[in-house]
Amino acid sequence: MKIKDNYLLKSNSEWKNKKTWQPLMISIVLVLCVAIVHKTYWVTTTETNPEDIWANKQLTKDGNNWTITFQENAGDSVTFKGVLRTAPKFEVFRNDTFVPGKFSEGEALVYSEDLYGKTMLNVSGMRILVNDDLSKKFFVSEIVTIKATLVNNISTFDNNGEIVTLEREGWIAETDDINLASSKDNYFFSVELLLLSAGLYFSLKQVKGLREQAGLVWHLAKFELRQGITSPRMIVLGVIFTLFIIGMGWLLGDLQNGDPESAFFVQNANGALQQLCFFVFFVVSLAAIGVSVAAFQKERQANTINILLAKPINRETIVIGKALGLSLVVGIPALVAQILGLIFMINAGDTPSFSGIIAFLICGQIMIFTLVCFQLCFAISARSGTDVVMYGLGMWLLFAVVWNLLIYALSFALGIDVTADDFENDPKFQTIASHMGMLNPGYVYQFAVGLLTHRTLAIDLEGIPGWLILLALVLWPITCLRTAAKLFKKEVKG
Repeated sequence: MKIKDNYLLKSNSEWKNKKTWQPLMISIVLVLCVAIVHKTYWVTTTETNPEDIWANKQLTKDGNNWTITFQENAGDSVTFKGVLRTAPKFEVFRNDTFVPGKFSEGEALVYSEDLYGKTMLNVSGMRILVNDDLSKKFFVSEIVTIKATLVNNISTFDNNGEIVTLEREGWIAETDDINLASSKDNYFFSVELLLLSAGLYFSLKQVKGLREQAGLVWHLAKFELRQGITSPRMIVLGVIFTLFIIGMGWLLGDLQNGDPESAFFVQNANGALQQLCFFVFFVVSLAAIGVSVAAFQKERQANTINILLAKPINRETIVIGKALGLSLVVGIPALVAQILGLIFMINAGDTPSFSGIIAFLICGQIMIFTLVCFQLCFAISARSGTDVVMYGLGMWLLFAVVWNLLIYALSFALGIDVTADDFENDPKFQTIASHMGMLNPGYVYQFAVGLLTHRTLAIDLEGIPGWLILLALVLWPITCLRTAAKLFKKEVKG
C-alpha cells in the first residue's frame, strides 16, 4: 500500500507541475477517444476487409459445369469500405478492352457485350461491377464506401473447344451506392481538430509572459534574418538552388509533352509537381543545413551566448527565435525559387491543381523549418565546428541521397527482386517505400503535396492514410524543435 500511495502522490505532484499544459493533454486524450469511436464506427457499419471476402470465394469445376460462390447468400447487400487500387478509368469495359465470350478468373465472370460502359472496380482486392462509367467520378487510391449486392447469373464460354456453363455469384452496385469515406470522416476530423485547438488555446492562455516571449522570438528571428540573408554563403547557395529549381521546373514541364513510351515521360502536371518537390528538397535541404551549422558555434566563440542567457529570455525562446530566423533566411529565397520554377513548369507544360500549388509552397516552408530544427540539434550538441559540418552533411546525404538505397536494401532483404523490370510497381515494394518515407522529412513533404493535389484527404498511399501524412507533417517540426530546446537547456546547465 505504501508503494502505491507513493506512486499516486508522485503522479499527482507531476500532474500539478504540468498545470500549464493540462488543457492540451486533456484534449489529446479526448481526441484519442474520438479516434477510437471513429474506428469503431467504420468497423461496425461497414466491411473493412473486402479482400478477405473475395479471397474466400469458391470456384468449383465439375466437368463442363463450373460454379463460383461466396459465403454470403445471393441477394445479400453489404457495405464495403476500401481503397480503389486501380484507376476506374482503366477499368471501364469498352470494345477494345476485352474479348466477348472469354472467361476471366481474376474478375470471376464471362465477358459479354452487356458489360459495355460498365466499370469493374477494384476495392481493396474486391471486384465489384458498377452499372456505369466511373472514369471521371472516382480516382485511384481514394478510400470509398460502396453498397454492393450479391447476384447470380448463368453464362457459357468456350474452354479449349468445350462449352462450359458457368453459374456464378458476383457483386454489383449502382453509382449512387458509392461515396467517398471523407463524407463521414470529415465530421470526426472536425471534432478532433476543434478539441485539439481548444486545448492548445487554453494551455497557451496559462503561459506566463507569452506575448513578451513571442516578441522576443520575433526580435531574435529578425536579427538572424538580417545577418543571414545578406551573407556571401547564402547568396551563393540562393543563386545555385534558384537556377537549379528553375531548370528542373522547365524540364518537368517539357517532359509532359514528350513520348509516352519514354522512361522520362511525365504523365500530368500534378505528377510533375510532386517530382519538383523532390528537387526542391534536394537543394534547399543543403542550404538549410549550410545556414544552420554555425548557429550556436559562432555564439560560443564570440561569447555572446552568455550575454543572451543573462537576459530575461526563456531557453525555448532562444531556440525558437533562431530556428524561425534561419528558416526565413532560406525560406524567402526558396519561395522565390519555387514560384519561378512553377512559372517555367506551367509555361512548358500544364497547370497543376490550385491546392497542389499552395501545398507545394507552404509545405516547402514547413520542410525548411523542420530541417533547420534538425540541424540545430547537431549544432547545439557538437563540440566543434567541424563536427557540426560533418553531422549536417551526413544528414543531407542520408535524407537526400542514401535513403532510396536503404529502401532498395530493405526490400531486397525482405525478398523483393529489385533487379526485375518494373519492380517499383510491386505493391510490396511500394508499401515499404511509403512506410520508410514517413521517417524522412523530404518524403513527407512530397507525400503531403501529392495528397493535397487530390479532392479529398481520404487517400491511401500504400497503407499510409492521408490524415497520417498531415500528422507527420506537423509532428516532424514539433519533435525536432522540442529536441533542440531540450538539448540547449541541457547544454546551458552543463
